[in-house]
Amino acid sequence: MRPQNADIRACCQGQNSLKVPIIMNKTFRTKKTLTFREADPAKIMFFGNIYGFAHDAFEQFIVDAGYTWKEYFHGSDHAIPLRHSEANYLAPFFPGETYDIAVSVASFGETSFKMKYVFTQGDKTHAVVTMVHSVLDMKTKQKAAIPALMKSRLEPYLEQN
Repeated sequence: MRPQNADIRACCQGQNSLKVPIIMNKTFRTKKTLTFREADPAKIMFFGNIYGFAHDAFEQFIVDAGYTWKEYFHGSDHAIPLRHSEANYLAPFFPGETYDIAVSVASFGETSFKMKYVFTQGDKTHAVVTMVHSVLDMKTKQKAAIPALMKSRLEPYLEQN
């Protein structure tokens, strides 16, 4: 199934008021069907697989954000390694079941950004994963500011707080 992108635009209208547009930021959406080999002997998803699923969603997300896969992973003077990841498991995942994944940018720092992945099925949230990516200058091997192009491509996906 092809990923869906939600760019929701709403407008507040009062009886005697001006129209005030409210732009809701984008959320990238994709799906994952759990395979039998991704489960443990209890027939529930092996806990560590959630990070692979989130990273697969990230690879799809960057294309939606305007990058080619090669451009993001090989076309820069910067590396974007993970420096922190966290998963909160709220309900089990079962083989043969399909889960929706909503991908957004949770926050920006000067030299890093946090991605958020929400795994749901229907109205039930199964897991929330966050991953903090740091920007590393490949020449100096030191932290660097988020490149302007990267920030401009990721900013539309920033969560509304």
